Amino acid sequence: MLKLSYETLFEISIRHHYHLDDGAQLFDTLGADAQFALQNKYDVSDFFSITPSALTSNIFANYHAVCKATSTGLIAGMRYTQSGPLNLPEIKPDDTTVFSFYITVLDGLFANYSALPLQLPIGMVYYFTNDTAFSKRIFPFITATPAVYAGSTDYYPGDMLVDKQPTPTKLYIAQKKNSVDPALDNTGNWITDPLVNKKPLLYAGAPDMIRRMGRIFNYQVTVADKLPVLTIKDRFGNTISNLVTVIETGEFNQLKADLGALPEGLYYAHVATADNSYKDDFAFYYSQNSSAWAIIDIVTTTGNTAYNLISPDGSLVSPVFSLRFKNRATFWRYIGRSFGAASVSANSLPLTRQGFISVQVQDGSGNNTTDDLPNPSAAMIKPETNQIFSEIYM
Repeated sequence: MLKLSYETLFEISIRHHYHLDDGAQLFDTLGADAQFALQNKYDVSDFFSITPSALTSNIFANYHAVCKATSTGLIAGMRYTQSGPLNLPEIKPDDTTVFSFYITVLDGLFANYSALPLQLPIGMVYYFTNDTAFSKRIFPFITATPAVYAGSTDYYPGDMLVDKQPTPTKLYIAQKKNSVDPALDNTGNWITDPLVNKKPLLYAGAPDMIRRMGRIFNYQVTVADKLPVLTIKDRFGNTISNLVTVIETGEFNQLKADLGALPEGLYYAHVATADNSYKDDFAFYYSQNSSAWAIIDIVTTTGNTAYNLISPDGSLVSPVFSLRFKNRATFWRYIGRSFGAASVSANSLPLTRQGFISVQVQDGSGNNTTDDLPNPSAAMIKPETNQIFSEIYM
């Protein structure tokens, strides 16, 4: 009987801390037995559907490769031969090969319990990749590394910053709308995420958003009466030739182009007038899958060897990439005959599926409650101007 041997091409490990944390305790700081128990209850398919693009399915077939969903994400494998200590792929992927996957959200409460903007802006999609040429990232994460604090900037609940680039030692998460430097904050605007092995974990966030374009590229000029020219390049810097562009004139002109002849993927747009009095440069993802909430691109060769799928000697590296989602923290507000306006937790507290967080608040008479109060469900959130509450009716 023919026996086929497969080795990992790459693996994507997806961890959502709403499903994995034990109350206020970060999953990664728990003991091995506690982690094992929580991991046994965890399945990414409870909240995500992940499917390869049509082009990627063809690539897997042509390479005699396989891709399987797992309870923690997905794994892709290739047939290989062994040469001494090296696992050599039967068919070596080209350096420019890109494996693309679409993520669809299955859980209607996902936005409630995830530390992300409550609504994804129209025309945007989350984009996760191992391509360090696209934006800064730190292995093994395929999420963009958050920015450092910028003065005179409003930050909103769930926004994340790091203390320094390119090797952060702290991750700050905003709990209220504010413009305060988190390193100087002492009023509860920010929390500092626990370190794991003396380093911060990095999560999906607003920096991972990218514009999405369907078959028709559509761009509205933001300055009246300007007539810029559109140039589009692929992810490797090659200019797209024979691109037919149409200008719909008006006070604010619109540029349109048919992308239908192009392969779906990452592109860069350059919009500029001849005198550069108007200029706009941005990345976008061309996809005809309008239902995808997020896209994952895994590139064979990147600008950082830690992220490559194939080593210089031609062997399989078998990297495990990490895609993490932070659970949202909210202020817990208790409502009922025994409670009043001050019946709110002193600090924001994380929403979790597992475990219990002990909390006491002031009752309607201004006295501290003596009994631990129930924790809210993910359905009980109420965004207000500067912060997000979870309301518990008793």
